[in-house]
Amino acid sequence: MRLMIALAIALAVAGAGNASGQTPFTPATGPACMDQSKEGFGLWTCPGPAGYVVRFADEGNIVSLTIAPRRSIEKLQGPTAQWRGVGKAFGDKVQWIMRAGAPRAAIIRAWSRVGDDEREVQELKVFAINGEKACLVGAVEIHTDKANAAALSRAEQAADSGCAEK
Repeated sequence: MRLMIALAIALAVAGAGNASGQTPFTPATGPACMDQSKEGFGLWTCPGPAGYVVRFADEGNIVSLTIAPRRSIEKLQGPTAQWRGVGKAFGDKVQWIMRAGAPRAAIIRAWSRVGDDEREVQELKVFAINGEKACLVGAVEIHTDKANAAALSRAEQAADSGCAEK
């Protein structure tokens, strides 16, 4: 009887954690990703949860990423976001914010050049996901106090509000 009660409590706690929002991580590089790179142009697509993928492109000084369901990634008219990349350009993993089993936001570490002085910045880029549409909603510089928590909070908000309508 005690074993059944302990199991019931464990399942209840696990279920409560899933109800509020899951944040699984998936790789942004490596063997799980499909590499379509050519000479001087990096292009690879990595699987995410619930049939979503992230396509990464690195043209040297311009990088981009696209978040979409796998079935529609080829049909999209442009990337979700692009910027002047530097160094590694992308982090090693993507953090996903889930709602009702579907991705609603994502976070990825990125390196870019900004400003007139072209200084190098490392930040956590936050994306909202509305079904087949995704958009960049903000970024948190990694040297900001509690940057990971700030990015996660921003992503949780983005998961609830989605992309702005134009």
